[in-house]
Amino acid sequence: MLKKTLPLLLIFLIAVGLRSYRLTAVPPGLTHDEANHGREALGILDGDLRFYFPANYGSEPVYSYTAAASMLAFGENLLALRLVNVLFGLAAMGAAYAWTARAFDRRTALIAAGVTAVTFWPVASSREALRAGMLPFFMTLAVWFFWQRTETETGRRFHFVWFGAATAVTLHIYLAARVAWLIFPIFLVYLALIDRDAFRRIWRSTLAGLALAGALVAPMFVYLANNPAAQTRLTMLDGPLQALRDGNLTPIVQNAGEAFLAFIWPGFGDQFLAYNIPGRPVFDGVTAVFFLIGLLISIWRWKQPNYAFLLIWFGVGIVPSLLTGATANTTRNLAALPAAMLLPAVGFMAVMQKLEIRDWRLRNNQSPVSSLPSPASVLVIVWLLFAGFTTARDYFVRWGESPDVRGAYQHTLVEELAFLDAHDVEPPIVISSVYPGPAHDPSISLVLSPQAAGIRWIDARFGLIFPDGGGRLLIPSSTSIHPELAGFVEMVTAVSLRDDDLDPGFALYELAAPPWSGSMLANFNDAVRLRVAYWITPETAPGGTAELITVWQVTDPTRVGPAVPPFDTTDVVLFTQVLDGAGGILAQRDALDAPSWSWQTGDLIVQIHPIVVPPETAVGSYQTIVGVYDKLSGARLSLLNADGAATKSFATAPPLQVSAP
Repeated sequence: MLKKTLPLLLIFLIAVGLRSYRLTAVPPGLTHDEANHGREALGILDGDLRFYFPANYGSEPVYSYTAAASMLAFGENLLALRLVNVLFGLAAMGAAYAWTARAFDRRTALIAAGVTAVTFWPVASSREALRAGMLPFFMTLAVWFFWQRTETETGRRFHFVWFGAATAVTLHIYLAARVAWLIFPIFLVYLALIDRDAFRRIWRSTLAGLALAGALVAPMFVYLANNPAAQTRLTMLDGPLQALRDGNLTPIVQNAGEAFLAFIWPGFGDQFLAYNIPGRPVFDGVTAVFFLIGLLISIWRWKQPNYAFLLIWFGVGIVPSLLTGATANTTRNLAALPAAMLLPAVGFMAVMQKLEIRDWRLRNNQSPVSSLPSPASVLVIVWLLFAGFTTARDYFVRWGESPDVRGAYQHTLVEELAFLDAHDVEPPIVISSVYPGPAHDPSISLVLSPQAAGIRWIDARFGLIFPDGGGRLLIPSSTSIHPELAGFVEMVTAVSLRDDDLDPGFALYELAAPPWSGSMLANFNDAVRLRVAYWITPETAPGGTAELITVWQVTDPTRVGPAVPPFDTTDVVLFTQVLDGAGGILAQRDALDAPSWSWQTGDLIVQIHPIVVPPETAVGSYQTIVGVYDKLSGARLSLLNADGAATKSFATAPPLQVSAP
């Protein structure tokens, strides 16, 4: 018994090692999609229970609830977030082994498990904190229960319930499952044509299971129908479908070719840096050969139901790539992962049979030393060791240590947050970032730092916040502070990271006392008051860039604007318009580099508005107005007079002076 289970145990140990080694260090941080799942999990623990989550352009709920359970067990940290897919990746490998052993044979199942254990794609997807990583397990679970009645009349009567439930769970995990369930009715049609007895045996239970899945998933689709703003991803991905409706097959055909080549040919793999070495195919060269052989063998044996089902599973599973192209296909094709990993095993077994290396022994069973490994065993071990070495090198060294990957996973921000915690930097804290919006770097801070709730966010290249009472400011190299604002901060310490990083360091500053004083210039809705407005240079030549500085004091951040999705926070923009004197707009700048969602009462908000003066502008003085509007609706905040009555929707700033060159 031990001799039979030892190879599988060793494979699982290798899989565990590749999926858990340096789990919180590689990937070297968090993508914004991962961080938003972590944010959702933290919200669940705080009682924010939702049927569908609006972050990440809308996301199904199963992963976030599972991540919340993991955080409850292991702590509210990155390790708990990543452990979810480590466990489900291993469970998917075990489920695929069980099904393959039943539908094919144990040796094929063992090789497929080995391929899954050491291939870059399943290793990477098991280490990502993304909801799609759960899909291979529940897809395989649905396949397992579906398969029970394909082989014999004595399959358990109520397996259709578990089949339907597992299928419903896949639809609550990831968008690609909305296609993947078609595997089962397509296979029914196949059986109706090829094997009538099997068709008669399973069609009722299959339809019953699919009906149950439909009933279980219907509430989610009803919710989405009533709340279309909760899901925007579909409208971002339907370009090829629109072309197909117009009779243009080119995008689908091109994507189909690329989807296939992504498995075997360098340059055609997933181009998305966060999930893959751009262009790296799914399989190394040796495994790609066995994959092709397995695919051809399955096509050749299409009249055998297990091979036909394997082809259908693989083909339907990669359909999302036909719609979206190669970018991020390693995520969108995850329903096909178990089938894709099985095809090289089928190819290897076919080669062994062709060479008459049967039963893992030499031809005619004439092994001179029976205790030595058989030739087939040696071949498969050498092959999988090569594949595993290639994966370990590519994932942990080439990809994991890449400066581009460190940038994509916001590694500098990770180091900044660790610095704050390690040095007990007292709040209030302001952090500068290229991505200060609530769905971006702030979500990463919520997952990684206990101080996250009190952090204000800016892009110091054009904005700054002075918290009431002073504070500390962190600025990475990527958002060096604007020269006009640099005099208002004092460096405390600088921290260097790797020289080859895209963002090789950051600095901690003390925010000096605000330099501006004086009376209020304008009151917008008792929410924010304009305190100061001036041009950095008194005159600008045509074709040049003038910079207006405005300083605002927050009086009531709840009155700034409506709460907008996905996080029910305000999202307003400051506008600056230079008028041409004839009722038109000569030049304009709409921006806010200290986002309103992090404002607190008493904060001073500084915004620099670069204005490009058109080259044909005549010399003269041009009226300038400023104001505030909600980004989603476009509605402007009203300017209030001394009596609190609304008057207009803008305030007058100093005019722009255009001088001769």
